[in-house]
Amino acid sequence: MITPKPKDEALEIIEIIDKYFPKIFEAHRSIEWLHKHTRQGKQPEWQGFFFEEYSFPLLTNFLGGWYGVRIIKGSRIDYQRHYNWDLKVHSLKDKNGKAQTGIILNDKAALDRIIKTESGIGFIICLVDFTFDTSGRLQLWRDKLENRKKPHSKPHVMKNIGKVKSIIALFIKDEKMLQQGLKTGWIEIHKQGKQLTGQPRNLKYSINLKKLPKNLIISQFS
Repeated sequence: MITPKPKDEALEIIEIIDKYFPKIFEAHRSIEWLHKHTRQGKQPEWQGFFFEEYSFPLLTNFLGGWYGVRIIKGSRIDYQRHYNWDLKVHSLKDKNGKAQTGIILNDKAALDRIIKTESGIGFIICLVDFTFDTSGRLQLWRDKLENRKKPHSKPHVMKNIGKVKSIIALFIKDEKMLQQGLKTGWIEIHKQGKQLTGQPRNLKYSINLKKLPKNLIISQFS
């Protein structure tokens, strides 16, 4: 059996997601779905977990494959067939309506290891135009759903409704490509804030969509 190229496998993944994944993210339904079918119902950034958890059985049922390699303890790449693919949701704008171009990836040390020891790593990115709930009603609804005994004193501005604009993919094939991305700026190193204990968090990589060369973007519509 001939192993497909990363681009070909990415296009197969995108085709399945585009065909069967909902075109609208809806907070109430998505959070309820996560509570019913997964252990990720209480995640603050619900949209990313909904995308991962909903898409995984679609991909394994139609294409085969399983979970990807380990990232850190208790965490794995979302999907692996011939190559490892992590699924990401990117909000095209923030709660103030400002365009967002940075997509935070995974732990830097883990991705360095995976790129070195595996046949590269790919990212399936769902680009979404979200509205935000600034009233706090969505957070109050969620507190009630999750039987939170001490509701948030200051409700978190949550993503509410999101319309899928496109699904793209990027494949980082080797260390040379990674270093080239860092040099030209489409890959950046993301510093996280400290943990609650005061300990520093691990560095992560991020993608700058504005600087990402168009020839590296894999899309069924390109």
